[in-house]
Amino acid sequence: MGADAPSSGLEFTVSLDVRRDQQPHHDARIGAHLRVEAVGIGPRDEVPGIELAVVIALDVAAGRREAAAAALAATLRALPDGVSFAVLGGADASGEPTRCYPLSGRWALADTMEKRRAAFSAGRIVPASGDRPPPGYPAWLAAARALFAERRLPLRHLLLITDGSGRDPADDAGPDGGGGALRAELDACQGAFTADVLAVGGDWDPAPLLALVESLHGTAEHTPDRFGPAATGALRRLRRVRSPELPVVVTARPAVRAVELTETAPRPQGIGPVLRQEEPYRVDFPTHQWEPGTRDYLLTVLADASTDPLGVLLQLATVSVGDATAALLVRWLPPGVAVGAGATGGGGGTLQAMNAATQMRTALNRGYAALDPMSRDEAEQQFGLAVRLATEIGAAWVLQDVRKVADIVDGPRGLVRVGPTVDRGTVRRGRLHIASGHRLELPGHTTGKPVKCPHCRHLAGPHARFCIACGRSL
Repeated sequence: MGADAPSSGLEFTVSLDVRRDQQPHHDARIGAHLRVEAVGIGPRDEVPGIELAVVIALDVAAGRREAAAAALAATLRALPDGVSFAVLGGADASGEPTRCYPLSGRWALADTMEKRRAAFSAGRIVPASGDRPPPGYPAWLAAARALFAERRLPLRHLLLITDGSGRDPADDAGPDGGGGALRAELDACQGAFTADVLAVGGDWDPAPLLALVESLHGTAEHTPDRFGPAATGALRRLRRVRSPELPVVVTARPAVRAVELTETAPRPQGIGPVLRQEEPYRVDFPTHQWEPGTRDYLLTVLADASTDPLGVLLQLATVSVGDATAALLVRWLPPGVAVGAGATGGGGGTLQAMNAATQMRTALNRGYAALDPMSRDEAEQQFGLAVRLATEIGAAWVLQDVRKVADIVDGPRGLVRVGPTVDRGTVRRGRLHIASGHRLELPGHTTGKPVKCPHCRHLAGPHARFCIACGRSL
C-alpha cells in the first residue's frame, strides 16, 4: 500500500504442514497448513509518527454531537507527535463531508500546539445541514481517498466512527452488505489506505461495516459514545504495523494448475491472487498490516500427477514471505496403496483441526446472522455445530460467544437453546467480535513445558502421547 516501506522491519519463519502421501490424479487437490511467524527487528516497537497519515471521520447524528465532540477532543490530544492528520465531520448543503480540522489547508502535523488547537476545534463539529442525515459510507471513503492521494506516506489509515445514521440501505444489496455505491468505492480504495470502524450506539447494521473493514484490511469494534480510549487504542495498534503490505509468494511447478490461499487466523478471509505475465508459475497473494505475531493460512493447490514418478518426494511449490521460504513436498502413492498406510504418511496433523476451526467460525457467524432477523431454529442449528466443533478442538472463546445469546445444553452433542428474549444490540456486537479474529491454536504449534518419558527419560513435547525414542505411551 505504502509508497515506501516503514523504517522498522520483520523477520519471518514459514512452515508448511501437509500430508506427504497422496493419491495421484489428473486433478489432485492438496491442502496444506501454512504458518507464518513474524518477529520485529530493530530498536523500535512502534513506527515513527512521521510515517503515518490518519483521517478521522465522525459519522454521527445530531443527538450524539456533544458526546462525540468530547471524545474526539480526547482522541486528538492523544495523537502521537509527527502524525499527519485530518478530521471530517458533518456535511455541507450538498451532503458532502465537511472538514473540521485543519482550519486551513488539507493536512495538519501533530505537535503540542497543533493537537491543542485541534482538540479545541472539535467543538465546531456540526450535524448535517438542516435535517439531512450524515453522508453515507461511500462519501466518507471518497473524501478520505482524495485526502490520502495528497499524502503518500507508508501507513495511511481511515478511522471511521459511526452510529449508522447515514447508511444507505441500497448498500446492503450485495453479498455481506457490500452492494451499490459502497462496493464501487471500496474497489476504488483498495491499496490506497486501510480502515478501522468504531461503531457507537446500537442502530447500525454490521453487514456494510464488516464489508468495509474486510475490504480495507482493518477491524470493526463496538464502543460507547465516549469512544476516546477505543480510538486511541486503534491508533496505537496501527503504529505496531511494521509493513503495510507484503505478498505471500507461491512459485509452483508447471504441473500445478491452480493455487488458492485463505487466511484462517487471526482474521478469516479469502485472499485474491495477483498473477505475473512475465512469471507464469508465480502467484502473489497480497496481505496487509503486518506486525509481530503469527498468521495461519490454508494453502490449496490443484496438480496434475499424470506424468510424475511414483513413490518419491516431489516439490510441488515453494511459499515465500519476505526472505523466508518453505517447500510443499508430496509423494504420489503407487496403485493399490491406501493413503495413510504405513509409518511414512508425513505431516498434515493440523489440517483436520484447521478445517474444523473454519467450519466452526462459519457456523458461529451464520448463527449470529440468523438471530438478526430472529430465525431461532436456524440459529440454534448453526450455534450447535459451532459448539460441537469448539468442544472438539478446545476453542473456549466460541463457547463464551454463544453463551451471550443462548444456553449450551450439551456441548459435545451440539445442543443449544436460544433464550426467549435476545437483545439485538448484543447480536450485532457479537458479529463484529467474531470478525475481529482469534488466534487458532493447532496441534504441533501449541506452547507448554516439555515432559520426560517415564521409561527412558527422553524429552517430549507438552502434548505428545508417545515417546519417539522408546515408543511407549506417555
